[in-house]
Amino acid sequence: MKFFSAKILTMAAASLVFTAAGSSAVFAQGVAFITDIKGDATLGTVRAAIMAEVGKGARISCLNACQVGVMYLLSGKEFTLNGPGDFVVGDADVAAKIGAPPKLRDTHWKITAQTVNQASQTSNASIRMRSIGDAGSAKPEEAVSASRLLYPLGTAVVSMQPTFRWTATSARVPYHFELKTAAAPDKPVYKAKSREPSLKLPASVKLQADTEYWWSVKSANTEIGNSTFKTLSTQALALAQSRKPADKAEFSDWLMYGLTLREVGASQDASGVFGKLAKDRPDLPELARLAQP
Repeated sequence: MKFFSAKILTMAAASLVFTAAGSSAVFAQGVAFITDIKGDATLGTVRAAIMAEVGKGARISCLNACQVGVMYLLSGKEFTLNGPGDFVVGDADVAAKIGAPPKLRDTHWKITAQTVNQASQTSNASIRMRSIGDAGSAKPEEAVSASRLLYPLGTAVVSMQPTFRWTATSARVPYHFELKTAAAPDKPVYKAKSREPSLKLPASVKLQADTEYWWSVKSANTEIGNSTFKTLSTQALALAQSRKPADKAEFSDWLMYGLTLREVGASQDASGVFGKLAKDRPDLPELARLAQP
């Protein structure tokens, strides 16, 4: 790797201040977004953040060694930028002004700008709240009942054989599980007993696509809870299942999978994906907020 002095890179970054400040219209229309960050990187004049939308003409800089992933919304092409260096985002690719040329990876991902913006706003709002001390003052565990349903709760699911989960203290087993369609609450689709606080729907129970269901769990004569969930449409289900990455896939592939699940309405399944990513990448605090239901 070529050596670039901090002075040269600092001058290059400084020259961008005027450009960024005077080109707000350029950055209003995002063509790509950041899919990964390792090390310190700046987007324009601010620190780069995961899922930050990037417009044509945006500059990404690293004074020291760093790595930034940038994916284009329409093409799914992902460019990996390795610093030190200074890079400019174009209509369809990223070019190096200083440093090694970015590495290109073609992907099948297609995500709308709206989905990226919503995820970015959610994660950044959490970070701002923590910075002013609000997040630490709440104690949600005190307000949540010890006996309650856990999954699925008012969300779409990515499986036609979901595993229902709940928690209960001082409950008498077996638990009594019941599943109905929201349209016909007087006709149970499935009833079962379980000695564990979970139940996987057997293959013999055929759920219908794009249908709302209602489920409940009781212990003796005490109801632990009831909730609804919805199955995905046939097309959305096929998309979600076909896009699930392999266990050792790239970080950005799992990030995109989580965003895809959010886009099709499977919010709890998406939270599970972001939760795993948050454990693997504690350097990206935005992921922990996305992991919350």
